[in-house]
Amino acid sequence: MSGSGRCLCGEINFKYESEPSLFLICHCTDCQRATGSPVASIIVIPETDFYCEGELGSYTCETNVTRSFCKNCGSQVFSRAESAPGVVLIKTGVLDEQPKIEPNLGCWKKSKPGWLNIEHPENTFDENPVLG
Repeated sequence: MSGSGRCLCGEINFKYESEPSLFLICHCTDCQRATGSPVASIIVIPETDFYCEGELGSYTCETNVTRSFCKNCGSQVFSRAESAPGVVLIKTGVLDEQPKIEPNLGCWKKSKPGWLNIEHPENTFDENPVLG
């Protein structure tokens, strides 16, 4: 499988050439602040299968997650996490087509606002899971 996406203004375009290994939903406060939403939906792709064009800006949080965005429109496109080397974490809102798989991992459920009713995957954790 392959996929593609772009930022809001079209300055950033990307493609990937593999099936997502994970489709996660995250409620951590960093994701909430970065996305302006109570939940971030993210697919995980091997870094070697990801190709991106355009001028990106980036910001590295205290949690050592580097969030890349379009310098023109501000759309978050993808992140890289020091704790997950070798993969790219792509925001699903910038995909041209949504993943065909359902979310299979949830994290930081303890930071989810009480008013948000959302179905979580079976594998959901109060904080970050230990993977690998």
